[in-house]
Amino acid sequence: MDQHKVVIIEDDKVTQMLIERIMQREFKCDTITFKNGLEGLEYAKKHKSNLILLDIMLPGMNGYEILKELRSDELHKETKIIMMSAKSSSEDIERSFEMKADEYITKPFQKREFIVRVKKLLKAS
Repeated sequence: MDQHKVVIIEDDKVTQMLIERIMQREFKCDTITFKNGLEGLEYAKKHKSNLILLDIMLPGMNGYEILKELRSDELHKETKIIMMSAKSSSEDIERSFEMKADEYITKPFQKREFIVRVKKLLKAS
């Protein structure tokens, strides 16, 4: 089985490192990280991946704008995308799913819950 390719777009360095470590240790994924939304989008548009972990509040371009761009791109119509945010209002969560996100994780997250949600999506990819 090929190694899963995962793009992490997260501006908080500690959260970014934690996610990267979980993805590599638990799932043996090939990961690449970006702290700037625009840079992450530019990379994602040129490279197919199995999963994109996308923060909502980012410098350069916010997660909703990135999600909209990715879902309109043929390369990423089927890519699994998890939105992540400290925002936990039902409006933010609902908006993410309306825009075709596959999952929404509120930060700070519990490691086990994060793993279960990611595992479900990687199995489907």
